[in-house]
Amino acid sequence: MKIIFSIILIVLCLRPYCQERYVAVEGQKFRIKTLGTGEITVIFESGTSDSLEAWGSLPDTIAQYAHVFLYDRADIGKSDTSRQERIIPNIVKELQNILKVAEIHPPYVFVCHSFGGFICRYFTSQYPDQVKGLLLLDPTPEAYYEQMSKREQKKFIKYGDELNKIHPPRLRKEWNQFVPNLAYMKNLSIPPDLPIILVSASQTDLYQYQDKIISGLSKAIHVKLEGTHYIQRDHPDLIIEYIKDLLIK
Repeated sequence: MKIIFSIILIVLCLRPYCQERYVAVEGQKFRIKTLGTGEITVIFESGTSDSLEAWGSLPDTIAQYAHVFLYDRADIGKSDTSRQERIIPNIVKELQNILKVAEIHPPYVFVCHSFGGFICRYFTSQYPDQVKGLLLLDPTPEAYYEQMSKREQKKFIKYGDELNKIHPPRLRKEWNQFVPNLAYMKNLSIPPDLPIILVSASQTDLYQYQDKIISGLSKAIHVKLEGTHYIQRDHPDLIIEYIKDLLIK
């Protein structure tokens, strides 16, 4: 059951270079936060239902080395309620529009947790020239769901529905689109030489399924660390080093 739980699980600062504000995209408000300076922007993409606060102090540390961008997706944190289905193409298009309105220019290094890995990978397939590297933190592996029997899939979804009952309706929307979103992860066109670091968490025990995410990608590295699904909280110093590595590749 811990695998199922992990899949389903599947940031105001005082510095002058930190700014939290709202941007409007087609009349809808999104909360964003920017820190630091630099030619490369590190974008933090959270997991299902997580606001930008979920990253803790990690973005502040990375702001010493690069420009940093965080935001709340529609329905999450302090952003407005969504106006479109929470399917991956809509989420990625919203992010692209937010970046344009906020004047956050590429190149980007994405730091993606859990479900955020779906978003970053799809973004990369649509805008490959904008992405310099990916750090995937215990990302949701579509291969895990796909290898289940029909009975196991129904059990998985039922379990997820039960877990998500604790959330208000707006926070359940991403989970409710989990199965439809799997279709958008098929045959993604990721540049084969894109630097990628995929970090698997020992407690979720998903390494073999996550390994399929980077199959055929020549500059992808896969590491397994002891810890929970929120592996960035368990090993912040290592995660910082991984981000720094991607910034210089």
